[in-house]
Amino acid sequence: MSRIYVFAASDMEAQSVRKIAGPNKLVLVISGMGPGNAKTKAEAVLSPGDKPDAVVVIGLCGGLTQSTQEGTIVAYTECLSSKPGRPPLRCSKTVTDTLMTALMAAKIPCDWVVGITSARIATTRDERLNLAKSGASVVDMETYPIVKVAAEIGIPVVVLRVVSDSIDRELPDLNRALNDAGGLDGRKALKVALGSPIKTLKLLSANKRAMQRLAPALEVALTAQM
Repeated sequence: MSRIYVFAASDMEAQSVRKIAGPNKLVLVISGMGPGNAKTKAEAVLSPGDKPDAVVVIGLCGGLTQSTQEGTIVAYTECLSSKPGRPPLRCSKTVTDTLMTALMAAKIPCDWVVGITSARIATTRDERLNLAKSGASVVDMETYPIVKVAAEIGIPVVVLRVVSDSIDRELPDLNRALNDAGGLDGRKALKVALGSPIKTLKLLSANKRAMQRLAPALEVALTAQM
């Protein structure tokens, strides 16, 4: 039995994990949205004196290339940061290989990708193309600081996400609703949603579909012997 800390940005992304019962001890950590919140939470729960066997970062991500279409399940080989000067961080090949083998045996496709973490939401095709210049195929808002904190104290990290919005999907400009910590201000987010109701509804539906697709993969991966 392995002790695994599973990081998710939101309750919606964490719901699938709560339903998983298996041989591993899963500790669910809700980090909050954005790299600032993710860093703070990772530093609070990960310590050299009480290390889990692995950290698994899960949830949604955005596609930066035509090949990473909505519903594509991805595992990161490494994670980049949109902040200049930050070095690439490698994910654990050994543990990721184990999970990928389990997914293949269950006939669940999963692509190897490079991910990039950004403090801003990539809402347009141009923003995504600019991020893709880094060599990344997908973008999220939490992975890099979690991997960094875990790597500094010697905890292997796996990232398993699903593409919820493709390169061509236009999103409501929720960047206008981000607070200083990188999360969403509820009142401002509501204002943005009311200003772009169709885009918002499509986004929520896409997020739900994506997590439904990721759920079976999480059940297989998080019950595998690590």
